[in-house]
Amino acid sequence: MKKTKILVIVAHPDDEILGCGGSIIKFSKNSIIKTVFTCKTHDTRNNIKNSDDNEKRQIIAKKVAKYLKITKPTFLNYPGLKMSRNDTTKMAKSIYDEILKFKPDIIFSHCIDDNHHDHRVTAEAVFIATRPSSKTSYLKKIYSMEIPSASDKLLSKKKSFNPNYFIDIKKTYKKKLEILNKFYKKELRSYPNSMSLKSIKNQIKYRGNLVNLEFAETFEIIRIID
Repeated sequence: MKKTKILVIVAHPDDEILGCGGSIIKFSKNSIIKTVFTCKTHDTRNNIKNSDDNEKRQIIAKKVAKYLKITKPTFLNYPGLKMSRNDTTKMAKSIYDEILKFKPDIIFSHCIDDNHHDHRVTAEAVFIATRPSSKTSYLKKIYSMEIPSASDKLLSKKKSFNPNYFIDIKKTYKKKLEILNKFYKKELRSYPNSMSLKSIKNQIKYRGNLVNLEFAETFEIIRIID
């Protein structure tokens, strides 16, 4: 039986686990999964001293992929917070090329109204790259994910993340939290910050309870073709 191919397109290492880590773990046995990271983790515009953080995070992301036994990730290295309109267009072309190479059945990416500029640019670039085409007819499903702190209150006025696709991660949520604590601990915060492990667990429990599940990751459906 042909394995489903899933492409996760996110801005930075840790977004893939925060947004859909439980789902990646759940589907990894019967799917071919790859992550594309679009942006660097530092922005020279902000004069951040630890510019080598980008290289370190990429090394960690590779370790996470190996730990999960999924395909080695790709890094596009766009400039993060200082991205221009031209960068968005270039990123869309880069993502399109990755889609043509990997031929995914499913794509997970950011919410277009996310608070983080690099997340929004990534989402927009994905939308541009996935415009319906005979060349990408294999792509049947596209979902937007929520990220703790970045999607708590969306940029659009009076709008909050409104999931309509729920993935049961009762059997995988512990491993998701374990990976965050093992590999991405530096990005975590102390409770009650929404980027704390306890808050992340609370969120996936709350999302699950909305549909009578114990734990769930949630998504907004962008496109489904049957």
